[in-house]
Amino acid sequence: MKKYLLSAFILFTSFICYGESLVHVAAYTVQQEAGYYQTRTLSGKVVIQNDAKLSFEFPGKIAQIYFDQGEQVKQGDIIARQNTQLLVIEEQKLQAQKQRIQAQLTFAKLEKRRLAELDKKNYSATSALDQVKTNIAVLNAELAAIAANLNEVSIRTEKAHLTAPFNGILGQRFASQGEIVAASTPIVRLIENQHAQVSMGIPLTLQSTIQNSMDIEIAGQNFTAQSISKGASIDPHTQTLTMRFALPSSAVVYAGQLAKLTVQQYQQQSGFWVPLDALADGVRGTWQVYQIKNKVLKPIIVQLYYAHDGYAFIGAPLHNGAQIVANGMHKLSANISVNVVANQPTKVL
Repeated sequence: MKKYLLSAFILFTSFICYGESLVHVAAYTVQQEAGYYQTRTLSGKVVIQNDAKLSFEFPGKIAQIYFDQGEQVKQGDIIARQNTQLLVIEEQKLQAQKQRIQAQLTFAKLEKRRLAELDKKNYSATSALDQVKTNIAVLNAELAAIAANLNEVSIRTEKAHLTAPFNGILGQRFASQGEIVAASTPIVRLIENQHAQVSMGIPLTLQSTIQNSMDIEIAGQNFTAQSISKGASIDPHTQTLTMRFALPSSAVVYAGQLAKLTVQQYQQQSGFWVPLDALADGVRGTWQVYQIKNKVLKPIIVQLYYAHDGYAFIGAPLHNGAQIVANGMHKLSANISVNVVANQPTKVL
């Protein structure tokens, strides 16, 4: 019996002592807002407008590659060339054929003139003259065919030189000097070092937040990008609109880099901004704040709408100018007396 009386006495004494000492707290004054901006961070990747695997149009042996991986090339630079010895020999053969036919043609024209003179003197040379005219037509046709073949050799000789179609950086080499490659076999990969873009999937609910000019972060750097495509179709996997943004020409970025876009969407919802530290666990999974009324804490059940950057936007039965405890909720409980020793600045929209 004495043991129970002693315990009751200690509990009563503790209650009296606790009631006499005020807990020091920091206060936060709430201000009602008609809504809030919800911040969303979207991710995409850097893509290059021109990213090509270059190859020869005809099969052949690679005689030389002039640039290596990572080197800069300019439009029109010869990156690699094929061995053209067979083309040179073929051109020589065609030139010899051309000379032979030209000689035959010269003789045929002389023969035509001679027969034409005989025909004027009424000698029977009509059939022979017709035969010469036919031979001349055949020889001219053969010269035209040789000219076409020489033109083909010239084009193949030109295409035996792999030239850069635009300014860029060699990203990868797929073949080596001395290899015999088939037509359309990739030799090098050329990546344009300008006109970089960002491809990004935008949820339909955020489409209205995209402006013509947007700030995009890549590898810790911020770039002002211009919107060049507002999306034409929905990605079947992500159910988002694929949009493209053009980066400044001075941006030093690489294909495949991660890009981040931060957008803000206004939500029409009456409520208050409060520090996250002002929230405490309520009953049955709810949230609550402690309102300071006449230096006594009163628990207020709140509805959490959004949290960002250390603050939460809540719905609560509060009024403008009401004070709540700003932090230190683990040390407090309902209906205790407190002393406000500091005031935390109010967050506004």
